[in-house]
Amino acid sequence: MKIASASFAEGAFIAPEFAYGRIGENGATERSENRNPELHWTDVPEGTKSFVVLCLDDDVPTDRQTKMGDGLLSVTQPRRRFVHWVQANIPAEVESIPEGFLTGEQKRNGAFGRPGVNDYVGNAMPGPDGTGLGYDGPCPPFFDARWHYYRFSVLALDCELADLPEVFRLADVEERIAGHVLATAETVCRYTLNPALAN
Repeated sequence: MKIASASFAEGAFIAPEFAYGRIGENGATERSENRNPELHWTDVPEGTKSFVVLCLDDDVPTDRQTKMGDGLLSVTQPRRRFVHWVQANIPAEVESIPEGFLTGEQKRNGAFGRPGVNDYVGNAMPGPDGTGLGYDGPCPPFFDARWHYYRFSVLALDCELADLPEVFRLADVEERIAGHVLATAETVCRYTLNPALAN
């Protein structure tokens, strides 16, 4: 199976319109359009009953307080995973998600399965503006000396996840897909809010 995006090239900088935060005119972080990027996948294995789409960032700092002399977080600081998107039970006949189609009030569009809760709200519930549900794009710390890489993945399953809770997270999906993954594919982009890296 293969996955690609018309919204970004493999390994390239993703445009701010697909991020939760952007660099403002004065260099400060400001809210961006937060549109989901286009994704499409091919070479789907026989027997696929549904898809899961994920966006994960494994470059999130574990300690935002300990900075170097220049006020930046060290590139070598231990990092952790941050879930930006978990979308489950995407029908088997769907092989693309249009750009911006699962943004804002459209996040619950049933034609593309069910959106899960992302790490913008942790263990809380999504906000009234939709923050924390479905796709919420990059917003790395502006004082991070390290680029953040965002892995967009599609998983082909031999089943639908019929017993997902009404409010679910990545851990709920991971628990239920064990032994049901027929194929996976991944594409990666990068992003930063550090003006020194972005220039």
